[in-house]
Amino acid sequence: MTMKRVLAASLLVLVLIFGGQGLSWANPTGLDLVSRIELIKTKMAKLRFCHNESCFYREITSEILPPQQNGEPYRATISAIIDRPSASPDKADYHFELTDQRWQLKSGEEYTDVADYSFVGDRYEIFSVHNNRNLHGDINQANLEGNLKSGYIALYFKVLDHGQEKSGV
Repeated sequence: MTMKRVLAASLLVLVLIFGGQGLSWANPTGLDLVSRIELIKTKMAKLRFCHNESCFYREITSEILPPQQNGEPYRATISAIIDRPSASPDKADYHFELTDQRWQLKSGEEYTDVADYSFVGDRYEIFSVHNNRNLHGDINQANLEGNLKSGYIALYFKVLDHGQEKSGV
């Protein structure tokens, strides 16, 4: 099945589930939340990062979870394979919450053959198998210095506006 057919089938199922509820930016529901996550995924698929710009996302999937109780936000996870020049495929999971009617990147993990990356908001921690130690810091500083090439940082700054869905994305 082609990617377009999979997306079309997914959207049809969501329309049936949510019953064609009215959609607006001020009160996003159902299909609107899905289309906005799909747009983030589409932009992720176009990203190139790493030192030689050879890293990119593939096999990007998402899951949206409705609130389990009143007052809780919608949550979403975007998962992907990261193509990097490495011996094994790298994997990533990014976790979002709907905050102030926009998707907000809250945390993420990236697993490579040489390191595990963990992100919470604008903070990172990396466990390196090369030296068996943890590195940690602020992604704003890492982004300015250009010394930490990760999908999370590219997503946080290039697709999103400091981790927050751009208005009208």
